[in-house]
Amino acid sequence: MPHETPLKVRFFEVDSYRVVWHGHYIAWFEVGRNDFATRFGLDPEQLKEIGLMAPVVDLRCTFKRAAAFGDDILIQTSLQRCETAKLIFHYTVMRDKEVLAEGSTTHVLTDLEGTMLYQIPSEAKRRLERMFAYLGV
Repeated sequence: MPHETPLKVRFFEVDSYRVVWHGHYIAWFEVGRNDFATRFGLDPEQLKEIGLMAPVVDLRCTFKRAAAFGDDILIQTSLQRCETAKLIFHYTVMRDKEVLAEGSTTHVLTDLEGTMLYQIPSEAKRRLERMFAYLGV
């Protein structure tokens, strides 16, 4: 079951067509991801404290329906299990039961100098396992 982050569409997120500008969906992915990751010690600052960074190397978003000012939306965030030192988050942005957008971000784990890792360090792995248990995967 994905983690859920509620939001209300703010006026500055609406474009001249009176719908949410497409770039804000990507920002909402980040809001959902950080809300979820913080609970398990995996947001950017918490990763930095254990000597890691997780830059985005791939981003995908498919738009289904437009959101508008004042809409109550829900960002559903989940994490895919990976064998290597990367994190793949999946997102669904919803209004009521209607899917507005779906997407994913892929992050590679690096040390603080930016060197890519091949294996997930033990402390990060422990935190990820807690996250997977929460998701039931």
